Amino acid sequence: MKKILSLLLTAALSLTLLAACGQTPAEEPAESEDTQAAETAETPAEGSETASAGDLETIVITEDVRGYHWAPAYLAETLGYFAEEGLHADFQTIRGADSTAPVMNGEALFCLKGIETALMLNQAGQGCKVVLSATQKFPYCLMGASEEYSTLESLKGQTVGGGLSATSGPMAFIRACLASANLVPDQDVTCMNLASAGYPASLEAGEAQAVVSTNPWSLKTLQDLGCVTIVEGTDDAVIENIIGSASYELFTVVTSDKNIAEQGETIQKAVNAMAKALRWMETASPEEIAENLAPLFESSPEELLFDATYDKDHEMANYTGYHSDSGYQAGIRLCQLGGGIPEDYNPDASEIFDESFLDNAWEKLGA
Repeated sequence: MKKILSLLLTAALSLTLLAACGQTPAEEPAESEDTQAAETAETPAEGSETASAGDLETIVITEDVRGYHWAPAYLAETLGYFAEEGLHADFQTIRGADSTAPVMNGEALFCLKGIETALMLNQAGQGCKVVLSATQKFPYCLMGASEEYSTLESLKGQTVGGGLSATSGPMAFIRACLASANLVPDQDVTCMNLASAGYPASLEAGEAQAVVSTNPWSLKTLQDLGCVTIVEGTDDAVIENIIGSASYELFTVVTSDKNIAEQGETIQKAVNAMAKALRWMETASPEEIAENLAPLFESSPEELLFDATYDKDHEMANYTGYHSDSGYQAGIRLCQLGGGIPEDYNPDASEIFDESFLDNAWEKLGA
């Protein structure tokens, strides 16, 4: 029955997306609820007056990958909220290079990165701030290759793969999971850097006995390969035992201190637009979110809808944009564990976050 329903939803969404064209490079999707309410929510009316394309100020937003979990930024563009603020977003996917560099040198206004990025940049003396947190739950899952590797204890003497570097979020997650079971990373268990595209071959060859899924579609792909869940990141009790917090605002929008000083008005307009997108997401259905993300994604309608539905069901999205104290402290611990920052670096949240733009945005929206 679930399979039939999934096929029907995919077919319906595909018909809607046939009208879309000009998609740009991508990788993931979004979330939400009551369709009729969302249709009358905040989507700009066809006859509404917004600035023409030539009148809009272009802001550059960099990213390592086109990722669903930064949906508020993408939806602010596709729903016309940036345009309402007199802006147009140019999303630039920078592969194989540092996507934060354009922000730090003034060539981009924002980058879409994990919380560890803001911690590492500030620790290195490159002032930056998180202006919005797009998620509130831990998005990763540790997956075993088979039932033989279904517990953390069963990984002793084995190899776990994930993340492109030792300081990556997935690798920090691996180390935290192992430590929670009193397993010493790189001693009791080999930790191997492995891109997600290499998971199937590595698992089949027996080179890795467990890997990390970093998004819903990745999780589904691994389940289809016969993998089993060892640690479910969205399970509040499980993840709190491992990282010390049920909430974890991993996916963030980051800008530089220099941009804040010199382009504060533009940043405020952009945060206004993303706050509108957050409010729209809260009442929108998964189908609506997937449909409105599609113009900026190459992902299939099935993948977008699956991710949007999973994230809605697991309450992944952060509809306020603010961070939690426990989530922030967990971010520090994981970044320290992964070697991204030294153990004695424990900055006050005011050094990492500037949520005054959110305060102004919500006040303007009457929230």
